[in-house]
Formats: sequence, structure tokens, C-alpha cells
Amino acid sequence: MEKFLLNPQAPEAFTSEVMHKVVLNGIDFELPEHIWDAIDDAFGNYWNVEIGYGGWPDFNSAVRSISNWLQKEHIIFSLDKIATIVNVMFDWIEQVPGAILDDSEVVVPHCCETEERLRQEMKKRERNHKDLLPILSDTPVSNFNDTMTNFVYISDKLKEFYPETYARLTKLFDEMEIEWGEIEGTKDIWIRDYMPIQLSDDRFLVYQYNPDYLKDSGKEYLSDSYAISEGILKHCNKRYCDITLDGGNIVTCADHRVLTDKVFQENGKKKYDADFCSYISDVLDSKIIFLPWHCDNPKEPHADVYGHADGFIHWVGDNRVLMSNHRDDDPKEADEIKNRLEAAGFEVIEMLFDVPNPNQDFNWAYINYLEVGNKIIVPTFGIPEDKLAFKYIKEANPNSIVRGFRMRDIARNGGALHCITWNIKKSELPFEPEEQDSILPF
Repeated sequence: MEKFLLNPQAPEAFTSEVMHKVVLNGIDFELPEHIWDAIDDAFGNYWNVEIGYGGWPDFNSAVRSISNWLQKEHIIFSLDKIATIVNVMFDWIEQVPGAILDDSEVVVPHCCETEERLRQEMKKRERNHKDLLPILSDTPVSNFNDTMTNFVYISDKLKEFYPETYARLTKLFDEMEIEWGEIEGTKDIWIRDYMPIQLSDDRFLVYQYNPDYLKDSGKEYLSDSYAISEGILKHCNKRYCDITLDGGNIVTCADHRVLTDKVFQENGKKKYDADFCSYISDVLDSKIIFLPWHCDNPKEPHADVYGHADGFIHWVGDNRVLMSNHRDDDPKEADEIKNRLEAAGFEVIEMLFDVPNPNQDFNWAYINYLEVGNKIIVPTFGIPEDKLAFKYIKEANPNSIVRGFRMRDIARNGGALHCITWNIKKSELPFEPEEQDSILPF
């Protein structure tokens, strides 16, 4: 049986993934995946719910709790083996900082009841998703990404609302030999959010654009994504769906697409609803990772009312993902984002800025950079973090040409370069239209 090198002092020492390896190291019998999943759920419930904050765990109650849980799941497993597993887990936890089992100390669980319930719902959804994926779509999993693009569109409103930024940006496009164009008939500059998702060289997904953060403005800033798509992609193959989405909430990472779980709220669905998850996966021709999102008070200065994945991460090739400095704003949520990406097999590189007086008004926006083929433009703001952000992005993309672009005016309004651009692979050859224009109903 394979053995793993593990360190109880490591930051991720008290996670399901590490605990699984700890158990496998410490037992001499077979532990089927489905039984480990049930034991992991049972122990999570015991640790986070039954003990609760400030409680005391003990060996016998843990074994009894897990055994009862397995019985409810109709799983037959030896009580002696459960006891062995619990003993291995307790031995490990005693070595993990912040999770003390000494009789004189209070255990500090890593979650609470709500998070534990959501964690188990997410695990169940992921297990169901693995079973369903082969029959979700006859189309191969799509991994179309920014490195495959060769053309950038910007909104015609950028020239009207921000003429100086428009002039500098289009000049930079020309200098970097990035082909570009304007799209007419838009109502705001955030073109990423209402333009289709390119699924492959010749296929685009058109969705409903009706975000909750524009409800109060009526239709003044609500671009008609369907009409614009018809005009700009009239010779392309288009697939329509009835999901309410923002393009900024779709980030391709290898064979996954990453969205924040705000998509459930936007579509009036229960969080992690299994049927809706399967539908999204089918529509996007991809495996899906949902990142946690919350906005308790939209009126707070740094509140994230948008819930866009492109404000958190950017894929940098292979199994590597660059992540923003969200930890500075919400460490707990940042941990969960990182955990979910790592659980899917990604290495996460966090952009953390060790500078005096960090500027939270702008330093969140570096992750929202534009990548077109092997050319990258990074937003800059004339602050100390600029140099560090440029270093992170350049090291993560060693074969790319990287340039900076000053844009305080845009970033003050909640977006950056990725938000105000729409990059696609533009073919010189006309596509052969397929049967299209059908709404994929949920």
C-alpha cells in the first residue's frame, strides 16, 4: 500500500485530503473510497457538530458516532477497523497546531455546523457529478482558454466614458500587435459580462444577462446580449441557454470551468442543487468547480456585489492557478477557495503583498488581467504592489510577453482589464453553421 510523506505542522494538515492519506498510512487493511467518504462525513459531523465549539472529543464517543453514521448509510464495516481509523486520526490531530486533544484544553474545530453541512453537500454533489459526467454531453470536455485567443473586442462605450483610457489601451494593443475591434450597441463598458462564452474554435454559448446588481438601474446599463451576439457572431455556431450568467463569472482552468456559487442565487436555485449543477456542466461542456461567495452588506466599501470568478483566479497553465490576495479581505473564504481548487488537483499560487500600507482599493485587481495568446496586459496603479504583482504574473507565465497598463479610473468602479475586454479566437475562414438557435431548457 502506498505511503505518503506528511507534516502535521503544514497549513493544510487538518483537511479531508490530508486526513485520508494519514489514515491510509496508518492502517493495514483495504479502505474502499466510498467507505472513506462516509467515514470522513461522519467524522466531520462528529467534530464540527456533535462536539461543537468548546467541546471535548473522546475516543469512544467518536467510534460510536461514526459507527452509527455508517449504519444509517447502510454501510457494514467492522467496529474494530473504525476504532483503528479513529485512533490514527486522533494521533494525528494531537500533532496539529490549533486542534488540541489534551484533557486540559478545549478543542477548536475548524468549521461550524453550517459550513459542515455545506461541505458534505459539496462532496455529495462532486461524487454525483463524477458518476453523471460521462452521460452529460456527447461533446468532448471543452478546455478553450485565453491562450488560444487572437482577437480582442472592447465596448464602444469605453471611448465615450473613458476617452483617455481608450486611447492608451488601443495604442498598447497596436504596439503589442494584438488585433482589436469595437462592438456597437452596448450600454456599458463591462463587455466581458454580457458577451458569449467561447466553447471551442467555432462554438459559442449565449446566456441570459440580467444581473441583480443592475436591478435598480432599470435597463439603462443592461446590454442586450442576445441582439449583440446575433450581430457580431452571425456566421458562428451559437448555443443558447436559459441560465442567468455573467461572463466574468466563467474562468477556464484546464478541463474545468470555475464559477462562484452566486450563480445559484441568480437563478433562484438552492445552493449546490444537484440537477442544476449537472445542467450547468452540460451547458458548458466541462467539469465545474464552484467557489464560495458571499455579500452580507452590499453597501460596505469593499463588498463584492458581483461574485465574479475572474476577480479571484486566473489559470496559468497545466494544473496551476494564480489566486488574488482575497486572503487580506476574507481569510476564511480564501481558505475555502484554495481548498476547493486543490481538491480538484490544482496547485494554487496566492498573490500576497508584503508592503507597508497595502492599498485595498486597487490591489485586488491584478488578477483581472488580460491574456491573448502569449501576450498579457496587467493592470497597474502606481502603488508598491505593482512590482510584486508583475513578478507573480511573469513568473507564472514565463513564456508570455507581459506589459503593464495604468487604470485607476476603471478599477475604482469595480473592474479591470479582463472586465472591459472580450477576447476570442477569430477565424479567417467562415464557420459551417450547425442547427442552432434553440434554448437549452433546465
